[in-house]
Amino acid sequence: MKPETWFFDWPSIRGELAAPGGMLGPVWFTLPDGREVQPFAVGPWADDTPEMLDEVPPILRSLRGEFPCVPFGVPKPRSDLPPHWSGGIDPAAPTVDAFVHGYGANHDWYLVEQHGSEIAIAIDYPENHPVRRLKRRISRESDCRLTIELTVEARQNASLPVGVHPIFALPGPSGSSRLDIPSLEGVRTFPVPVEEGSILMPDQFSSTLTDVEALDGSRRDISSLPLDQETEELLSVQLSDGFVRLAFPDDAYAVDLTWDIRTFPHCLLWLSNQGRKAYPWNRRFRALGIEPVCAAFDLGTEYSTRAETPLTKAGMPTSIRLEADVPFTTVYSIGVSMP
Repeated sequence: MKPETWFFDWPSIRGELAAPGGMLGPVWFTLPDGREVQPFAVGPWADDTPEMLDEVPPILRSLRGEFPCVPFGVPKPRSDLPPHWSGGIDPAAPTVDAFVHGYGANHDWYLVEQHGSEIAIAIDYPENHPVRRLKRRISRESDCRLTIELTVEARQNASLPVGVHPIFALPGPSGSSRLDIPSLEGVRTFPVPVEEGSILMPDQFSSTLTDVEALDGSRRDISSLPLDQETEELLSVQLSDGFVRLAFPDDAYAVDLTWDIRTFPHCLLWLSNQGRKAYPWNRRFRALGIEPVCAAFDLGTEYSTRAETPLTKAGMPTSIRLEADVPFTTVYSIGVSMP
C-alpha cells in the first residue's frame, strides 16, 4: 500500500508532502520564463516492492526532498572515532531515540490543516521521549519560494541536536552544478571515512570548499558538483549567515536555502555521489544534502551534548536547549531563482 500523501497546487508551486517522515517532495517550481523545475532528490527505490523496502530503515523507504530531524543523528555513539572526538563519551548511556535522525523522520505524520497556500502536519512522539510533538507548516512565501516553519514541543527539559535535511538532485555531468556559500568561514571533513571508498582525507579543516585534501594527496573542489568519482562524504561548514545557493548554470536556475543562523549555526554537506553499494542505494543515488544543524555532524545526542569535540572546544554550539511546555519554533525557506 502506498503511503499517504498530501498534494498542493499553488501559484507557481505544486508538490507533494508524504506522511512517512513528513517528507516534502517532489516540488515543481514554475520559473518566470515558464519553465518548470523540480530540484529535490527522490530515492529511485521508492517504487520497489514492499518486501524489498521492508528490509531497509523506515527513513530510507521513501527518502525524498526535505524533512526535520529531532534529534539529529544516529542513536548510538560510534566506537571508531579518534580520541580527540570520543573524549567524554559514555557508551553505556541510555539511548534518547532509537531511530536515525529521530522518531519523526521514521514514522507517519498526520494532517493538521490545509487551506489556501499552506499545509500543516504533525507527529506525536512516544510518551517516554523528551519531545512531545513536532509540527511543520509549509506555505507559499512568494513566486518560487516556500517557507517552512518547524515547531518542537518538549514534555521535559532536554538538550538535543536538531537539524533539517533538504536533499537536492544532481542530475547533470561532473562539475555542472555550483555550490555557493558566501559567508563560509571553514569546513571540516568527517572524523573518519564515511564509507569504504570515501575519497576525502578525514578529520581535516580547510578555509575553503575549493581546496580540500583527498586521501590520494590531490586537492578537490567541493563547490563543483557532482564530483567526478564515486564517493560518500560528510562535511561540516562553519558560516556566519544562513544562506546557501546551489546553482545549475547550464539550466539557468539556482536553488536558495535560507535559515536563521542563530538556530542552526552549522551546515552539513552530505555528498552522496553513487558511493553506497548496499540496497537500496545500489550506487544509483547522486544528490547533495544541504543540512542546517545545531549538532556535531550526525554523531547523535551523546556526542552533541556531552563530548568535548573539536567543535565544542572551538565554541560552536552542537545542541539546542528545549524547555518543557515551551514550544521552540524556527523558520527557513527554499526558493528557486533565475540568474
